[in-house]
Amino acid sequence: MTVPFSMINIFEYQNFRTYLRDYYNDQKATKRYFSYRYFSKKAGINASAFLYYVIEGKRNLTKKSIDKISGAIGHTKDENEYFENLVFFNQAKNISEKTMYYSRIVECRRPIDIRTIDKDRYEFYSKWYHSVIREVVTMIDFRDDYARLGARLAPAIPAREAQESVTLLERLGFLERDDKGLYHQTDNVISVKPDAAEAFVIEKFQCEMLQMALKAYDVVARNDRMSASTTFSISKTTFELFKMKTREFRKELLEIARLDNAPDRVYQFTFNLFPVSKTSDEDKK
Repeated sequence: MTVPFSMINIFEYQNFRTYLRDYYNDQKATKRYFSYRYFSKKAGINASAFLYYVIEGKRNLTKKSIDKISGAIGHTKDENEYFENLVFFNQAKNISEKTMYYSRIVECRRPIDIRTIDKDRYEFYSKWYHSVIREVVTMIDFRDDYARLGARLAPAIPAREAQESVTLLERLGFLERDDKGLYHQTDNVISVKPDAAEAFVIEKFQCEMLQMALKAYDVVARNDRMSASTTFSISKTTFELFKMKTREFRKELLEIARLDNAPDRVYQFTFNLFPVSKTSDEDKK
């Protein structure tokens, strides 16, 4: 029997019930015979209403039923692994289980192509504007008018610094110039994984960006920026889960930015999570 074809991408979901509902509706829209009874029979499940109750949140899935449903849908090995961890993440009873399964979900998701910067190229983070220049030169043909290029930044930088930045980016291999004199990024998205010895370089860069964020309150119109803050009372385990979900959200934003084929401005996204109280153990000491 032919496996039903679906345009539904499981890697875009963080709730397996929503995924199953969308899959069912997608199949129903293209195949008149598709029903909960048909779906259950194909999965080798005797109760015809079982999948309906699962989607409605009235029943949970076991490892055995997960494999049956995954087989009926026609998941690949990677999709099956993601689906299984997604189910167990959604059905987890405590934060420890949620943390474990969420970390597996993050590992399973199809990663975007991110280039990790080598240690000898950390000079890229020596000034806040190097990362901005790397984006701006691909949006405008400044024709070696470095005063114009520097003026495009907010705040503006002198022509000399703009030229030195472009030279550095070329030397480090982050930019290349074509025969027409236009600049292109050698890697669409880059990241860094410093050890303790080099971490201060990245932290200095992040501090500069935080200072830029503070200045933005005075010089950037409110509708051109976004600010938000929330105070939580959480455990160390939940803190680790927050970190993982934040990394995943950042990857999603990077993917959206990568698909944007008409960028006209450079933005800086800064997200901070830090303690504003002592722990109970520290208080006792």
